[in-house]
Amino acid sequence: MSIFTAINIASFLMACAGYILSISLALFLAQVKESGPLIVGLAGFAGNLAYTVVTFLLARRSIRKRNPVFIYATAGIGVLYMLMFFSPIPVIFLLLLITGALYAFFWPSMQESFSGSVDELKIGIFNLFWSAGVICGAFSAGFLYVISPLVPSLIILLLALPAFFLLISRKKELLLMKIYAEVDVNREVPMPGIIKEVRLLNFLHFFAVSTVLYLYPKLGLERHFSPQFIGSIAGILLISRFITFSLLIDKTILLHRAIFGVSCTLFFIGCSLAGLATNQYAIIAGVVILGVAGAFSYHNSLLMHIKYNLKAEIHESLIGAGLFTGALTAGFLGQVFNLPVAFVTIGGGIFLAGLWHSRMFLSGRQRDGGL
Repeated sequence: MSIFTAINIASFLMACAGYILSISLALFLAQVKESGPLIVGLAGFAGNLAYTVVTFLLARRSIRKRNPVFIYATAGIGVLYMLMFFSPIPVIFLLLLITGALYAFFWPSMQESFSGSVDELKIGIFNLFWSAGVICGAFSAGFLYVISPLVPSLIILLLALPAFFLLISRKKELLLMKIYAEVDVNREVPMPGIIKEVRLLNFLHFFAVSTVLYLYPKLGLERHFSPQFIGSIAGILLISRFITFSLLIDKTILLHRAIFGVSCTLFFIGCSLAGLATNQYAIIAGVVILGVAGAFSYHNSLLMHIKYNLKAEIHESLIGAGLFTGALTAGFLGQVFNLPVAFVTIGGGIFLAGLWHSRMFLSGRQRDGGL
């Protein structure tokens, strides 16, 4: 087994464990703990806040040696995730903070293994592995939860431990890999404005997606949908993203002046359908739109950071920031108003961001002498 195959398999297992946790914990808090939207939103906020802060701090470090914490983090995450289902709510929040910090070592280290690579296919395969993991986790979470609210905790541990043993068996090779490859001075680097645009759009992608991942379980229960259907909603979003990734597997960065505005419009439509629709097919259409549109922004961001040796921690910290701010905003709006209003408000805010960006872009082009 090559070192990259080991990295891909470990990424699949940990992504699967993470999404089983996200869906089943939201169901657990809403149904067993009888928590309101704010508490459910705060659960999504806690882990992603820690993830964002730690990845940002790691990005500020200039050392190139790999930290072995990412290997041991897999086992730690599995054990702590399992403990959440046996803990009171304050302890659950504490454990979410710790696991968020541990994941901050794991995911950037996985991505940095491909640092400086010009092989879009290799990066695309990595994308498919972790994306397949989140699909399996989301689809299985509802079915596992129906058996017993405690079954997901055992499955999470059974996924995390093989990932740990797989990585620990390749520890020497993993630690010898360079975090950042030498930059090819002849390779064209994107303009700073393009880098900011790609990063901002990916942040908005996860801001929108967080409403489905963390708050739809609560909304679905209010509408008397089964846990299996609720888990499938997140899974359908993720499988639509996976299919789009497979179409982009060997494609380079896709840049076009219309991508930002069109993506924000699609995020608005997807959020609105997910939040307002009561027909199952309309809800599915909404999350498919979110998944397809989000795949383009994630593809551009990951590929840009890997190919041009930009720090993977920044890419990951923006993902975490999108997830925790989206979950917190949706939870707050859901508590003050209701969850459908929260979904539409978040989508509307993203749509306005797209209009603002398009206006700024066009006015800048006009000042420069045309389109």
